[in-house]
Order: sequence, then structure tokens, then C-alpha cells
Amino acid sequence: MIIAGTLPIEGLDLVRGKGKLKENRIVIGNKEFPVSMGTGALIGASIKVHEYFGEELPEVITAGDIGTGEGSLKIYKHLKDVDDDLLVIHYIKPKISEIMEIDFSPKIVADAGGMYAAKAAGIGDKFHLFLPDVGELAFLADEKASHPAYVRGFISEVDDREVPELIKRAYRNRMPRYMVVKGEVDYIVKDGDIIEKIDNPRIETMECIGGTGDTLTGIVSSLISCGYRTEEACILGCKINRLLGEIVNPTPKTQIEELILQIPKALEMLGL
Repeated sequence: MIIAGTLPIEGLDLVRGKGKLKENRIVIGNKEFPVSMGTGALIGASIKVHEYFGEELPEVITAGDIGTGEGSLKIYKHLKDVDDDLLVIHYIKPKISEIMEIDFSPKIVADAGGMYAAKAAGIGDKFHLFLPDVGELAFLADEKASHPAYVRGFISEVDDREVPELIKRAYRNRMPRYMVVKGEVDYIVKDGDIIEKIDNPRIETMECIGGTGDTLTGIVSSLISCGYRTEEACILGCKINRLLGEIVNPTPKTQIEELILQIPKALEMLGL
């Protein structure tokens, strides 16, 4: 499994290697990054899942990018020939010309910028799985929007209860076979149909903690990497992410690494 995504660190050149988790920092070679920064939460969650199952740790391709796109371009170049069967693309500046040239031979999971680039390029169906929140789903459902900031008002103002309609609308465009819509209720989608809804446990303070959507993407992708079928990985991933909230009992001051460190306990509680 390869994880590709930027970190908001000015001047950081491209770093590629196996990631390790050391307390609240990601370690790759002689470089260290906060787990709370950029793609860090996804990487941290993925490491904990792979460690639990005794699997080889994921490879990380990252670079610093503070919005100029320079670091993103360095990452795109490394995605043109991917030597793995699962690729996760996370925070990256959307570049239509660059996303069109990546290697589509592996299963590709996309969240955040990776998902925006795929949708804007009209190649969502070349991907395996998207993990949008409700706002991002509105972007996927608006066939005329090229970025989430430009979603038309009549779509962006929909209520969370209208998620099923947004899913139908999104699948009129080119979408991956699988989708997880993250929110108060998590929706698992296959071929445009909702196959499962998960809403328990519901921990309200989880919404205040940055990175919980990133941990979900890391957990689901890693379960696929560890051999779980995609449908099963999506359902289990949502349950695990919610269970983390129940285990930690977070407050608004809780940091994302506190949840990540409890992933093995959540996996064990579910009998995995």
C-alpha cells in the first residue's frame, strides 16, 4: 500500500519510504512530521492497522506544499509508475493534467485533493473508492463545479437528510464503484446504491477534533490492504472510527493522536 499526500511544511523536498509512528510523530528515514499535520493522521491510522495485523507497513510519498502546488507536482511525478496494488491519494493540489497521467493499474482510493482532481478531470470511474463528507459529496453531485468552493447554491444548501438524493445525483457523473459518505450517519455506497448506514455510537465531540475523517480513510484503506473485501472494509472502518470516540471519550481539547493510539483496542473489541 502506498499513501501519497502533502504536508504543510515550506521547503520540504520529496520524501519516500516506509512510515513509522513514534509517539505523536511520523518517522520516514531521517525525517519526522507531526501526526496531526496534513496527511499525517491518515498515515498514523494506517500504520496502527498494519502493525495490528502484522503486515508490512505502508510506503509514504510526501512533500511540503503550502498551496503553491510545488510539492504536489513532485508527488504526481511519482504516481506515473506505481509498484503496488493499492494507492491512496490524499491532500494534494488538484491538477487535472497531472491526475490524468497517473498509473491506474492499482486500486486507487482518493480523499480530499485526490478526489477533487479526479472529479474535475471527469475520471472518477477510474478510481476504486472515494470518501467524501457531505459538503464534498455536494461537489461530486454538481456536474458543473470544478472545485468544492464553486458548488452551486441549490446543491450546497441541502440538508444532511438529503444525502441519499445527493448520492444519486453524484452517480450521474463518473464515480468510483465504492463510496463512503462521512457524517452524522456514514453511508456505504456500491455502484450508486446505499448498501449500509452506520450511525452508532455517535460521539458529538468527535466533530470538534480535526483529522477524524483522515483516520477513517486510513483505517478503511488499510483494511483493504490487509485483505478485507472493500464492502467489509468500509463498514468495519466506520464502526472502528466511531468506536475510537467511545474508547477515548474525547473533549474539544483531545488530539487526533489520542484516537489513533487506540485503534488496536478498537480492532480487538470488534474481534478482528
